[in-house]
Amino acid sequence: MKVIAMYLPQFHRIPENDQWWGEGYTEWNAVKNAEKFYEEHYQPHIPLNNNYYNLLEKDTMKWQVKLMKNYQVYGMCFYHYYFENGKKILEQPAENLLKWKDIEMPFCFSWANETWARTWSYVQGRNSWNQLLEGKYNSEDNGILLRQDYGEEEEWEKHFNYLLPFFRDNRYIKIDKKPVFIIYKPDDIPCVLRMMEKWKELAKKNGMDGIYFIATNSDINGFDAYLMQEPNYSCNGYEKAIEDYEIVCNRLINNIALADKKHFFCGFPGYDDTPRRGKNGRVIINGTPSKFYKLMKGIFYFSDKKGSEYAFVNAWNEWGEGMYLEPDEKEQYNYLEALKKALLDYKEISEQEEKEFNKILYIDKRKEIDQKQLKKYIYFIRLFDKWLYVKENHKTIQFYFNKKGYQRIVIYGLGMTGKHLLAELKELPVEIAYGIDKRNDMIMLPFPVYSPEETLPKADVIIVSVTYDFDSIYKNLKNKFNGPIISLEEVIDYVIKRIS
Repeated sequence: MKVIAMYLPQFHRIPENDQWWGEGYTEWNAVKNAEKFYEEHYQPHIPLNNNYYNLLEKDTMKWQVKLMKNYQVYGMCFYHYYFENGKKILEQPAENLLKWKDIEMPFCFSWANETWARTWSYVQGRNSWNQLLEGKYNSEDNGILLRQDYGEEEEWEKHFNYLLPFFRDNRYIKIDKKPVFIIYKPDDIPCVLRMMEKWKELAKKNGMDGIYFIATNSDINGFDAYLMQEPNYSCNGYEKAIEDYEIVCNRLINNIALADKKHFFCGFPGYDDTPRRGKNGRVIINGTPSKFYKLMKGIFYFSDKKGSEYAFVNAWNEWGEGMYLEPDEKEQYNYLEALKKALLDYKEISEQEEKEFNKILYIDKRKEIDQKQLKKYIYFIRLFDKWLYVKENHKTIQFYFNKKGYQRIVIYGLGMTGKHLLAELKELPVEIAYGIDKRNDMIMLPFPVYSPEETLPKADVIIVSVTYDFDSIYKNLKNKFNGPIISLEEVIDYVIKRIS
């Protein structure tokens, strides 16, 4: 079993942080200025020996590697920040590692594919780094700091080419001889399947066997494996500002026991993001090294049992979220010791422990169905919210079709969303070539409607209105249709990016 820790490359000065949050700002500023919000609240967190390090110093990485080896942490998963038009940020620590061949730190990337924006921005799913320093709402400012946009094949190739030297490095973590690449929010990338296909093709052209893609906290099809990144996965749907560590861990182990597909599992030593969010933050209380030991022992047990060769810990150094293995003044090396001991002990568990690890809660099948329905509603709400935003700004999706040169359009899915799409397209100078729907024999429209299983005539593009199931629809159609297959959300996202 090998342990990979999530790694935040935020602890060094960059011009953007100076501009947004003040001269000399790094993550350490938030950590040092953290406040107590109740009597027993452990804040501020202080690194052991006041080691407020700078990640651009080679000696810092040497120290981290020594700690890793002493406590059997195999590698680091660097957050990778790559935005619209190839804009990068916080990239220097990884780029330095690429140059410093003597630093024996196995590593991989998790692409944190979020727009950076202030909390009052329109953007959904944004990352608001420091709510406490944001300033007041400004109606003339869209609040966007760095925009996430995925572009087309040209942009995908540029992104791949940036990553290629890392993928080729002997220290880069690989599975089945393929470099591991994790995507933090795959559901937010409407073109993710096409992008991954392009990257796999480019990898093979460059002498690799492909790329091993891992989706974080998602069940989207088309990935090699899935990562349950904690505590987000097991806290999803629970809105309590304060939760108990043991209760979260029990949910976590239960989720692991129920996992199908190929999964990698993840533990966490604690959580407290009040240094970034203030009184609006979330805290997971009552965590201890001994509870962390028990959690990691269970994670290693299930990882081994389910054939997962790696287990993750979130995180090595998320100090601003109270989620780190590095030594601090309170616990010193105790969390690292707990991790090492769990690695040594997980194969020799007691009969009672095995019963506890294998205890799966009764799952009501109706709740499973409700979860699937809930996922549909979430996709619908997100799509229509974006679509209304486009209309409120007096724009239409015609802008997308004009730019792409598409004239003969196919609509997949002629239910609720498809009907709204059809109504809008009727007002545009495009032709509806035909529709595709599983209920094609029940639909009467002034153009042909085919079943997804029939031979599909030529057209410029298929627009899939059933966005919540785009991955499986794309997989089913890609060998039947000689042209682009696009999610309606991708069309709307394209227009939104040109509005603000």
